[in-house]
Amino acid sequence: MLASTPHRDIWRIAGPALIANSSGPMVAVIDTWAIGHLPDPALLGAIALAGFVFSYIYWAFGFLRMSTTGMVAQAHGSNDQTRINLITLRSVLLGIFIGIGVLILQLPVIQLAFIVFAPGEALAGHVQQYLDIRIWAVPIVLARIAVVGFLIGTQRARTALVLELVLNLTNAGLNLLFVVVLGWGVEGVALGSLIAEWLAGILAISILFSIRGKVLLVDLVQKQFWRLAAFKRLLVVNSYLFIRTLFLLGAFALVYRTSTQLGEVTLAANHVLLTFTTLIALGLDAMAYAAEAHVGDAIGQGNRTRLRQFVRLTTSWAILMSVVYAMIFAIGGNDIIAVLTDQQPVRAAASEQLVLFALLPVIAVWSYQLDGIFIGATKSADMMWTMMAAFAIFVAMLYWLTATYGNRGLWIAFLMFFAVRGIGLGIRYPILVRQVKSAGKF
Repeated sequence: MLASTPHRDIWRIAGPALIANSSGPMVAVIDTWAIGHLPDPALLGAIALAGFVFSYIYWAFGFLRMSTTGMVAQAHGSNDQTRINLITLRSVLLGIFIGIGVLILQLPVIQLAFIVFAPGEALAGHVQQYLDIRIWAVPIVLARIAVVGFLIGTQRARTALVLELVLNLTNAGLNLLFVVVLGWGVEGVALGSLIAEWLAGILAISILFSIRGKVLLVDLVQKQFWRLAAFKRLLVVNSYLFIRTLFLLGAFALVYRTSTQLGEVTLAANHVLLTFTTLIALGLDAMAYAAEAHVGDAIGQGNRTRLRQFVRLTTSWAILMSVVYAMIFAIGGNDIIAVLTDQQPVRAAASEQLVLFALLPVIAVWSYQLDGIFIGATKSADMMWTMMAAFAIFVAMLYWLTATYGNRGLWIAFLMFFAVRGIGLGIRYPILVRQVKSAGKF
């Protein structure tokens, strides 16, 4: 049993976030199992590639959750209910507008995906079928992401967990029905995801109105709500986060591209190791969510003492998690690799990098945790510039290290990428604390 109220407050957010994060990969496993038992092997590759496209789209627009969480948490700390309503409504509407824009531009978006990922002839038709169906969920998904930001910002992580479980369990159930029972193949998986995402999105908006009440509708019809200037801060914060996310995606894309250049076995081995990063993110992201909510709340109160307290406590928990992850991969990494692949050359190639990979959690924890702190403080410009600097150093070192040390050099450069992000934000953290004033204004 947790000993103090602050610790319970932290785990009241981190616990549900950890469970919610864990449910997503389980759906991917079920999808893979369902498609993997069909006779055409191209179907499995098509699902993996098309699903990856949507992961990138949703990741790229993940700023809707992050900015909403930070600003709502600050308004929550200062008990400004009107500002909570306005921020949340504007974020939801922005998500819907962006989603509609993606639908309008879906032809060039899908064409760009084909150019970037270049699926072979055996995959192209199936990938097209999947994208044509699932893309119609984008507006409601982006609206749901904004609502989740509101829920985390107001410390309603259990409700966010319910949304995530509804999404993932419905998705898994429908995919089993459509693929295994009805035999609809790729179209079945896409349709199952489409229905589940619309159901979860409608539920999210319903929950938002049930929590905030009819006052949301009153704010929505106010003339001042629709003034472009009123959206200014939201747009500025989001623009910094969007650029930051593009550089983050670019770094991962370079890892995959460089792995491809090092050969098929190296690519497969690195894919296995990068799968582990998802497991690491489950815990570290959950604690970062807790940091977002409590840091924003403390800034809203203008309370530096509370800010430092929750930064210290959430970071301590995050470091503990990172050490546990490092020990798991250092001691049992080979066994985990063996579960994911039975190809001996791939196992050997992945095993060669385990020593370096075991360092990843304890190096990356600082970038994860400081991201959460700076999101709560809505200091997105610092996050953008730090990410750009880390990306520049990563690119500068990647090719030299890879040319000199091969795949080991790639992983050294990748570790440096996380380290520079953490160091950069760590340097900026004291400035953030000094800027906290009474009434939560910077």
